[in-house]
Amino acid sequence: MKLWLAMVILIAIILSTTMYCVLPRSQGEHVMVFPKWKKYYNLTPEIIDSDAHNAYIEIYLNDIAKDAYINVDPVFKEGAKVFKPLYADPDGKEFARLVIMVKMEAGYDSENGDWWYGVYDESGMKMWYEGRIPECIACHAMAKETDYMFSRSVMKRITGIDTNEFEEYLKE
Repeated sequence: MKLWLAMVILIAIILSTTMYCVLPRSQGEHVMVFPKWKKYYNLTPEIIDSDAHNAYIEIYLNDIAKDAYINVDPVFKEGAKVFKPLYADPDGKEFARLVIMVKMEAGYDSENGDWWYGVYDESGMKMWYEGRIPECIACHAMAKETDYMFSRSVMKRITGIDTNEFEEYLKE
């Protein structure tokens, strides 16, 4: 009986240690979940192609991000959330992944605009990658003047108005 109990305890220790080493960890950060991302404002009237993601995308914005994105603001406020579902086909029938940006508190990653990046499944619950993702940071560095968002090019694409003309249009 004692041998059986010792074996059970040993197995429990081995399993818990193995699971701790195998499960994804977030480098000291909280793993976030986004089950209601589809309820946010859909900026894109139709699916658009994204060379950077090698996919077709839509863009969803929470209220904090919405005006800043549409107005091509140079700074987004803390709490801004941008969701981009990526599809393998232009009709949006074959979901590939959900990429997310969240503007964190000042000091989170000051060199890169304090943006947190995430790659999730369609539910927004299962995280594949998150945090300071080097590939995301490197790409978004090209859009530093609009707080690491490609809002200028996206808004031009949606409205058909060039950036400078679009900024004048917004002032009217």
